[in-house]
Amino acid sequence: MLYSIGYTGLTVEDLINILQAYKVTHLIDVRSKPFSRDKAFNKSALQRALANESVGYLWKGGDLGGLGEITDNNLTWLKQFQSDKVACVMCMESDPIKCHRYYEIGKRLNRLDVVVKHIKVVTTPRLKFWIMGEEGQETLL
Repeated sequence: MLYSIGYTGLTVEDLINILQAYKVTHLIDVRSKPFSRDKAFNKSALQRALANESVGYLWKGGDLGGLGEITDNNLTWLKQFQSDKVACVMCMESDPIKCHRYYEIGKRLNRLDVVVKHIKVVTTPRLKFWIMGEEGQETLL
């Protein structure tokens, strides 16, 4: 199972709560540069926070980031990786349609028979999240 999420507007705690709600076991960071103005989302800090909650962390921005070419081999790796896990690719952009994880990862994986469920998040007035295309299935925290 493969999800995607963008963290803009979230705290690390919000992100972890959402990952836990979908039973995600591995977060795959697909930011080309794994750094943020919010230091909690810098690679090492995020990796520690996720480890404390038993969520694995992989930075794959060099292979699956938005600044370079995403090869078929890298998509095949992702297809195989997620085949026996509940994984989630993460980038900064909260709207999947404005992010490479929708077009460059999601659409291309669909052609390889992998369904990517894009998590949409709204943070005001209260944290709500749902799978894109399944708006009736929202969850409130």
